[in-house]
Amino acid sequence: MRFDVNKDLLAQASNTLSNRKNLYWIVGGAGSGKSTISQAISVKFGIPIYDMDERIYGTYHSRFTQEKHPVNTTWSKSHNGLAWLLDMPWDDFNHFNQATIPEYLDLLCEDIISISPATQLLVDGGICNPTILAKAIPSNQILCLATLGRSSAKIWDETAERKAMQEIIFQLPNSKEAWRKFLEFDGKITHTILKECQESNITIVSRNATETVDELSERVAKVWGFC
Repeated sequence: MRFDVNKDLLAQASNTLSNRKNLYWIVGGAGSGKSTISQAISVKFGIPIYDMDERIYGTYHSRFTQEKHPVNTTWSKSHNGLAWLLDMPWDDFNHFNQATIPEYLDLLCEDIISISPATQLLVDGGICNPTILAKAIPSNQILCLATLGRSSAKIWDETAERKAMQEIIFQLPNSKEAWRKFLEFDGKITHTILKECQESNITIVSRNATETVDELSERVAKVWGFC
């Protein structure tokens, strides 16, 4: 299965987003603290959050069109989107993730077109390939959170919300293999995000095991000059 990045759609998104100097984006692997730190920054500095994961798995589904969003349309219309993704080899899965980004950015642009470019906005997650994201917004407006030394199995067993994913996957055929592959992909996603951030000169902020949410959010805020 072949998934191609729509370069025209990416260029259109770049034309819109490159003027948004107050648009900030936090990326990182599962369990890195993206949502927690986004919330902390939002509360402290009054910056609205745009939850990309919430939209990808929610409101975007009714807005995907075959013409502009063929990759996501195929995914959203599959009988079981999760099983469809886990049936792929890693390279196809990674190419899928890459190809979805211009489509997500297209819908993001639609959502913020009426918002003044001077308005601050913090985008939480949703992107597995920051190299492509950095073609649409400057790399200094992207920040990666990292929590090193934790396995995917441990991360997905930490909270009831994450444990629920295992229950969903264990309802799939060949569930044990599906869960093994899910954890494998999760680890590779985190590795890919960190590698691409290094290649694209995106700041990586690693959380110290003893660091509080306030302390980490303060470090993130300083990177972007909020304080």
